[in-house]
Amino acid sequence: MQNKHCEIGAFVGNPNHRPPNVEEIRKYEHLTGRHLNSILFFWDWADGAFPLSDLHQVRYHDGYDTEISLHITWEPWKRAGVNDSSYSLSSIINGRHDAYIQQFARDCRDWSKVIRLRFAHEMIHFNNPETSGWYPWQDKPDKYVKAWQHIYRIFKTENAHNVEFVWAPMNYPTWLDVIPLYYPGKEYVDWLAIDGYNWGEDGQPGWPYDQNFNDLFYPMYHVFIEHPEIFGDKKIMISETATPKDNQFGGSKSLWIIDMFKCLKNQYSQVEAFYWFNAKKEKDWRVNSSPLSLAAFRKSIHDPYFTSHPKRKL
Repeated sequence: MQNKHCEIGAFVGNPNHRPPNVEEIRKYEHLTGRHLNSILFFWDWADGAFPLSDLHQVRYHDGYDTEISLHITWEPWKRAGVNDSSYSLSSIINGRHDAYIQQFARDCRDWSKVIRLRFAHEMIHFNNPETSGWYPWQDKPDKYVKAWQHIYRIFKTENAHNVEFVWAPMNYPTWLDVIPLYYPGKEYVDWLAIDGYNWGEDGQPGWPYDQNFNDLFYPMYHVFIEHPEIFGDKKIMISETATPKDNQFGGSKSLWIIDMFKCLKNQYSQVEAFYWFNAKKEKDWRVNSSPLSLAAFRKSIHDPYFTSHPKRKL
């Protein structure tokens, strides 16, 4: 299936516990010179109910007047680390959190616009429950699938049909004897997604090393598109990506960005959306970490293949 466009999305760097407001959206759009099609933000279950009231306030609502779609990364924890037991896949399956899930589904329904819901992303570490990853829901395939299906059924029961469920592993492992173990099933998923970052050469032997866009995404992308008997004919997105600032070991952020856009247009024709992670966190992932990287991003994203909802002037 050949797409004729790829949607522009981003995490614009807003703090946890709330969606981005209009100032943060505008700042990113002015920075890149393009409007956004979709906004990614992170919401853990301890953050509470769907932020419907915030989104209806003027300082939030005006930011979505271009029909920007919400993309919520919905995380069942309190951000207290891999041993966070505030919520668990077992307690979800057993119905302990049904009241919360039901209310969240109803509020999503009442937003009425499209919502992409990415539940418990990056669910595979090394497919070994004896090792610790970074999320408490990792490497528990049976429970993960049952919890996902339980949540999905609640959303359908609450008629939250505007919610599209996004299944998002990391870009590894790509083993076909492992990935399907975590897949909830064709009937429970609307989007296939991939998270992948270039961590950059640090001058030390071993990983992390400098990886280009194809290094990160080619293997998993082809697992998805070459196995519709497993995954179905689903929309595909790059749900998180970025590269760090230039370094003394030869990494060029501007060249990496130019290559990313070329790859998305010419080699990843089934990718319908991408999300840039615009924050200074583990590394400086921001598009404007240098004037060169910002110039490369602004020039590349102006290709009309990358789409937004341009109802306002920047």
